[in-house]
Amino acid sequence: MVVTIGRRGFIAGVGGLSVAAGLSGAAWAGKEENLRSVRSLAPGKPQLEPVALQLIGPAGATQSLASMRGKPFLLHVWATWCGPCKQELPKLDAFCASLGTDCPIIPAAVASATPEKVASFLDAAALKHIPAWTMDKAAYKAWLKTSDVAIPVTYLIDSSGHLRAAAEGGVNWSAPDAARQLHDVLAGI
Repeated sequence: MVVTIGRRGFIAGVGGLSVAAGLSGAAWAGKEENLRSVRSLAPGKPQLEPVALQLIGPAGATQSLASMRGKPFLLHVWATWCGPCKQELPKLDAFCASLGTDCPIIPAAVASATPEKVASFLDAAALKHIPAWTMDKAAYKAWLKTSDVAIPVTYLIDSSGHLRAAAEGGVNWSAPDAARQLHDVLAGI
């Protein structure tokens, strides 16, 4: 049996499917349960060689992560082209702003062009508390001893530079107790 659908019926059907798909996508994107808690960075045993990745910023600014030795920190790796990163960055920006100048989080873009382009991306998104640090993807993979990397990802680095925990995917930086969770994680190493 063949059912003939007129032009109006076809357009109405496609429109209905489009609305349903949009609503289901919006509902999924807003779910906080898809994000990991800061607590998920609970420290394990030291792993890998101490991190010594070189960060590059606009106008030739550089910073070695080896210079961070002596205190624990989080390395948050993201990319300008990453959809989940774009959703997470405003929350991370607000969290970093709430911590002020003693923020122990170092965000670094990977595979995202030049530091100047990263700075333009951050400016366009009105993200004022995320520095335009970039890092070399090959060096990053070499430190992790892998050929495959996931982003966004956040690493807990101890005071000697060793990796102690990793949280792949977005982190719920806007949780009401996120600052306390971070304090507890850092106090645990």
